[in-house]
Amino acid sequence: MKKLWEKHTSKLNKNIEAFETKGDLLLDQKLIKYDVIGSLAHAKGLKKIGILNQKELQQIEKGLNALIKSFEKFDKTYGKMPMPGYTHMQKAMPSSIGLWAGSFIESLQDDLIILQTTIKLNDQSPLGSAAGYSTTLPLDREYIAKLLGFTKVQKNPLYCQNSKGKIEAVIISTLVQILLTINKFASDVLLFTANEFAFFNVSDEVTTGSSMMPQKKNVDVAELLRSKVHLLIGNYAQIASLSSNLISGYNRDLQDIKRPLIESLEITIDSLNVTNILLQNLTPNKHVLEKAMTDDLFTTEKAFALVKKGVPFREAYMEVKHANKN
Repeated sequence: MKKLWEKHTSKLNKNIEAFETKGDLLLDQKLIKYDVIGSLAHAKGLKKIGILNQKELQQIEKGLNALIKSFEKFDKTYGKMPMPGYTHMQKAMPSSIGLWAGSFIESLQDDLIILQTTIKLNDQSPLGSAAGYSTTLPLDREYIAKLLGFTKVQKNPLYCQNSKGKIEAVIISTLVQILLTINKFASDVLLFTANEFAFFNVSDEVTTGSSMMPQKKNVDVAELLRSKVHLLIGNYAQIASLSSNLISGYNRDLQDIKRPLIESLEITIDSLNVTNILLQNLTPNKHVLEKAMTDDLFTTEKAFALVKKGVPFREAYMEVKHANKN
């Protein structure tokens, strides 16, 4: 079938066509369902007068809430167990499993707030804007938006084009925040499950062995979780770059934002699910944690005890410091 956009005077060079569409058709297959839904709604709108995809973001919202609940459960089960707190990678002050787990709960809750704002920004229908300059057809854009479940319409048809890349960049920026939280959790898990620490045990369900060393039990799922934020940062840079230096209106450059956007959504959904599984297979080693609560962790507390008695902090600090040396 002859392509609608194909010129009648000459046939497009096959190498040019391949370059312009390479990989794009494969990506479009992932969007077929949503394209059909959008086309059906548009057809109903045309009949009446005579896609931005929310699903992935809502899946991520669901995954975030599930992970928050798992951390709340983890906190409730193990929260009272003592745990050393670290600064500069050195033991510093007393902490607890509850304080540690709670930091990720609050981080994920902040990520959820950002995500909900992003969902609201993305919840706009561009349908009916045509190529960016509207159409003379009396389309009922509100009707089509309602059919698709959007809460509002992008009013300015030119902005429907100009917002391409902008909103996608905001989405990936939000996903980066989520994966930064997961990155820190994964980094902690890798450190605290090492034999030198052994603060946590990880079940065999989420570990692998070594192809060379029989004794190894690797938590490489945490390494892969740790790496994913860097992939998304790269995708964000791609989209932000692709959408800059373009004049107002439709620009073919933006065809290339689909792959990093789809990939970022898929990576984040998978990472949330896998992080939840890892957390459910993580068990604190109570004996090791209690043993790690050495006297040096309480020196700051001793200094504050002197301050409460009226000793200036500088003097209290030096007094405790010298006492520890002796």
